[in-house]
Amino acid sequence: MKKFILFLVVIALAGGGFWFYKIHEKKAAAAEEAKKYVPAKVELKTMRRTVESTGQISPANRLEVKSPISGRLEKQLMNEGDMVKKDQIVAWISSTERATLLDTARAKGEDELKYWEGIYKAAPLVAPLSGTVIVRSLEPGQTVSSASAVIVIADSLIVVGQVDETDIGSISAGQRVNVKLDAYPDSAFEGTVKSIAYDSKMVSNVTMYEVDVTSENLPDFARSGMTATLTFLVEEHENVPAVPTAALEYRKGKVSVRLPAKDGKEPEVKQVKTGLSENSFTEITKGLEVGEEILIPQVVRKKEGAKNPFMATSSGRSGSSSGSDSGSKGGGSGSRSQGGSSGRSGSK
Repeated sequence: MKKFILFLVVIALAGGGFWFYKIHEKKAAAAEEAKKYVPAKVELKTMRRTVESTGQISPANRLEVKSPISGRLEKQLMNEGDMVKKDQIVAWISSTERATLLDTARAKGEDELKYWEGIYKAAPLVAPLSGTVIVRSLEPGQTVSSASAVIVIADSLIVVGQVDETDIGSISAGQRVNVKLDAYPDSAFEGTVKSIAYDSKMVSNVTMYEVDVTSENLPDFARSGMTATLTFLVEEHENVPAVPTAALEYRKGKVSVRLPAKDGKEPEVKQVKTGLSENSFTEITKGLEVGEEILIPQVVRKKEGAKNPFMATSSGRSGSSSGSDSGSKGGGSGSRSQGGSSGRSGSK
């Protein structure tokens, strides 16, 4: 009877020890599993989908003001940067005959010159539209012809973007655009899509469409010809739940995240639905609420295993160099592979 009771006690102790060992092993495994994740929380973010392109500042209407007659430029009244109004006189031009006559009179004296200047007047050159003088091409005394541009006027400056045909479907009139000039990268400004070209252009064997962007806040330092980077705002979701993109796991077309373990169990896998992605964050449209804790898997580097005790020593290699080298490489690789798989099976 005593032996039987002693046997039961031993069995109970063994069972208790085994149960305690399993509990401890389970907690150790859970702790080891937790080391593979970094905690994070679902945050409120404003997510955007954008299209980027390059462009250039250009005049909306660039007009070269040319002389209707050939002759000589007598007076240039405009400088670059001057504002000009429609029908304003910008220069005075002498025809070839008048220039020849005045030069002859000048040789005879000042009175003769004044006489012919009063009789034979210079022709005025007027601005056909209002705008800003962006080029002053000729100076007084220079010969002009009907092909000569005395000044160049631009009524307003716009940004002309080059958008790939694969992205043009996301662009529409009235869309917001962020513009950043290469010359002034810290001074971005907002613009609006005015129009989209109907005809395409080939740029480096890529089909591109020109998109005109206007801005009410065009900075004073903007100049025609400056290169710009344009960011078109396609879609925007304000104050939506978002998680780090690294926390998302993809399996068989489904997206899931891992939640912190409870009661020593392994992390819970929960399916979610996603929306926009931007700057390493992804919108969560279903499955999580703001403030919930999630886990981000860490990239675990495999540790180099200990040296194989069966690996050939330097004295052994002296006998057969190539054979022992290949053997040691194979042994080292096998050692690391076994160590990695045992670690994974343990975590499972």
